[in-house]
Amino acid sequence: MKLEGYCYESGSAARRMATFNVEGIAFNLMVGDESIQSGELSELSFSERIGNTPRKVVFKDGSVFETQDNNKIDEVAFVGGNKYSISRRIQMLESKWRWALTSVVFLVVLGYFITSVMLPWAGRELAFIVPSKVNETISSGGIRLLDQKWFEPSELSDDKKNEIRESFTDLINTLPNSEFNYKLYFRNIGEANAFSLPAGEIILTDELVRLAENPEQITAILLHEIGHVHHRHVMQQVIRSSLISVAISMATSDLSALEDLVVVLPVFVLKSGYSQADEIEADAYMFEHMVRLQMNPIHFANVLQIITQDKSNIDGTTLKYFASHPETSKRIENAIRKSNEFLGDGDVF
Repeated sequence: MKLEGYCYESGSAARRMATFNVEGIAFNLMVGDESIQSGELSELSFSERIGNTPRKVVFKDGSVFETQDNNKIDEVAFVGGNKYSISRRIQMLESKWRWALTSVVFLVVLGYFITSVMLPWAGRELAFIVPSKVNETISSGGIRLLDQKWFEPSELSDDKKNEIRESFTDLINTLPNSEFNYKLYFRNIGEANAFSLPAGEIILTDELVRLAENPEQITAILLHEIGHVHHRHVMQQVIRSSLISVAISMATSDLSALEDLVVVLPVFVLKSGYSQADEIEADAYMFEHMVRLQMNPIHFANVLQIITQDKSNIDGTTLKYFASHPETSKRIENAIRKSNEFLGDGDVF
């Protein structure tokens, strides 16, 4: 290996053109036809690499050879036993920082794609192929846990519950080609709220029933929750939170493991809530069937407004119906718009 550069002999400031020759672990520094330094590479020291600044080879007597050929100096330093030098590491980092930055950006984009695209897609696809038996097992186990830990028995009168159940039965009978076995439950949790479970269970709280001014408002809430069931929103969210175990279970046909998702269901029902897209989809289902039943969508807007206005008047309890139902004001505006369409853009009463 041959490197061209300049030589500064010890004790002299004069600069002379020189050639630094390397063969194996031996070196020879030539100035013209004269050899002025020779020996083994291990006897030399090398300056650190800083960008493209000239590199120096320092000999035992203090003489210096300077060259612009950074890459060859790195090779010589490596052969001379300086393979772990700081300059070598810095040079490697400098040459690869763009790849490192690209990798970081790629991982960020990949993470966003997985959480924003892949998980929702996988949850939706799996939710529609999960057997009904699994839905039923998760739902029955989920409501059992909810009753044990959070729900209290309803304090509504039997007459009131029976009245709503009859309306609920009539409503279910109007649904075309329903594949779910819808059931209605009443519970007391100190909040105005409504819940739906994967197999078709709908839960109304006493507080919500008391706030509703008429049966149409309750029907609107029921249709909204039925919309969540119809579109498998609950099962989608539960599957996304346990996607790995679900995927393994589906791939191995061992569906018993899916039943363990029962412990995830109460957490989602009480804490997580639906996405805005899920709420919009459930609202669309509700509006479609309200119009089909010749029921004014204004009833949904009214019940949302009632709950919002009265939320500080029920034993100081914060109502969580809206914590799991985002963009409430926009949904009220949408219901009013649907009502205007229903009435042919007439006045809303």
